[in-house]
Amino acid sequence: MFLVGGISFVIGAVVAALVMYVYFVKREMTLKEDFSQLKTKAELTQSLQDIIKRDFVQLAQETIKNEQEDLRKQNREVLEEKIAPLKNELGEFKNKVEKFNLSGVENAAKIEQQILNLEKNNKIIAQEAKNLTEALTKNQNIKGAYGENILDTILESCGMQEGIHYSKQFVTTSSNLKDGEIHTIRPDIVINLPKDRHIIIDSKVTLTSYLDCIEDESKVKDFKAEVKKRIVDLANKNYQNAENLWQPDFVLMYIPIEASLNLIYEDYELINSAYKSKIIIVGTASLLTTIKLVDQLFAQQKQCESVNNIVTAGTNLYETFVQFCEDLVDLQKRFDEINKKFGTTINRFKRKNKNRLGLFEQVKELKQLGITSSKEIPDTLLEVDDNIDELEGVLAND
Repeated sequence: MFLVGGISFVIGAVVAALVMYVYFVKREMTLKEDFSQLKTKAELTQSLQDIIKRDFVQLAQETIKNEQEDLRKQNREVLEEKIAPLKNELGEFKNKVEKFNLSGVENAAKIEQQILNLEKNNKIIAQEAKNLTEALTKNQNIKGAYGENILDTILESCGMQEGIHYSKQFVTTSSNLKDGEIHTIRPDIVINLPKDRHIIIDSKVTLTSYLDCIEDESKVKDFKAEVKKRIVDLANKNYQNAENLWQPDFVLMYIPIEASLNLIYEDYELINSAYKSKIIIVGTASLLTTIKLVDQLFAQQKQCESVNNIVTAGTNLYETFVQFCEDLVDLQKRFDEINKKFGTTINRFKRKNKNRLGLFEQVKELKQLGITSSKEIPDTLLEVDDNIDELEGVLAND
């Protein structure tokens, strides 16, 4: 039993194994077929994908190409539209540049000529400056005229007029302190002050010695010595006692070289020497201050004259007005007398007595005698004033 059962189990197991084998063989064949079909489908799909990809790439390339052509065409049109004005402007700019270059060449030639002229003028100016320097340092007459011209220019710039506010080369006489004799003197400038007063200004140019001391500081003493000599020469002319000139007890010595005043003012002995000689050394700046003071004096004098003129005019006006008032009072009296006489005369024509009527009433009666007229004599002329006799007595007494 046990053996039969075992055999049956083995047979069943073999049959089951055969069945499973057959099943797996069929399953494998089915899977192989399915795999083959899937492989075929995959190959077909891949082939389709390659075809689609190729067609898509070709279509995309054609599309891109067409769009690029359209874009190029549009860009070309737009670019031509934008570039056209630029081309015109560039053409105009080119023409302007060419003209500018041509004018630049011409201007360069002109500038070169101007530079040559400037160089020539500089040489002329340098030569004239050299000549002026030599003249101012060597020719005394030119040096004097130079200082006088500067003085004249300063006075004119301050609004002063020659012949009114000042005089040049005023000729007068004075006793010379050096020899005690009377000499003719000609101050460079005489400024007129209010109340017939004057200020004398004499110009002294010390250019040579000043230029020397600038180049060599050891020559400062020579410059100061020359200034001191000028002070002595000016003091000896004794301008303070000049005839026909009434001035303060000092003279202004004008030095037109402003920079040289620093060397002068730093020397106390030199300034004190000038002060003792009744000389005040001034430069352009201090001279302008002095002229401003003179202008103020003239302004004050003019103001005083104006006030005096106003007072005189007011006095004359007042006296004239008083006389006018007196004439009015006298005229009023005369009018009153005339009125009284007129009233008396009218009343005489109005008055009537026992024998005859008044003149106005007599004339009025002419209408009753046949005269025809629409006009009437005013009643006021027909009325007799009761005070007629009294008025006549007053007029008789007058």
